[in-house]
Amino acid sequence: MRRVIQETGTTMYSGVVRFYSMIDVRKYLKGLLEQYQRDFDRSSNVIGSLLRTEGGKGMEVIMSKGWAKVGSMFVNVSDPEKGGMEVTFQLVTEMKPRISKTEEVLKTFDTVEALPIPAEASFLLYLHSGIPERLVIDTTEGRPELFNFKGYFATVQ
Repeated sequence: MRRVIQETGTTMYSGVVRFYSMIDVRKYLKGLLEQYQRDFDRSSNVIGSLLRTEGGKGMEVIMSKGWAKVGSMFVNVSDPEKGGMEVTFQLVTEMKPRISKTEEVLKTFDTVEALPIPAEASFLLYLHSGIPERLVIDTTEGRPELFNFKGYFATVQ
């Protein structure tokens, strides 16, 4: 069985992530932004490398003419190098707004932290296609209790 290897890009998802402190939300957002930046840089390097090998001819190197519509998807069989370049370029184009929106959320996060938030609140972060869009301050679901077990051992003689 062959493994699938992701060459560039980030696996995006939409969903809700729960946190139990604002520090954890901020840390998650910073990590998300760092991941997006790394993936953007890696994809940009792929494009740069392909452009250098093709002599830097610009957009004519990126655009492939080998696409055919098969059902609801486009397939490129005749020009895989240019097709790969084109989809990587499209990926980089889609990553730019994701990075800028995540940066914007982080820049304004101090304002969110200044809100009157109860100490026992938890936080639901809504991500849409990998972009943080909404934060719910949930006062109904508190932090889970941590249980400690304290035991004493005695020897019987």
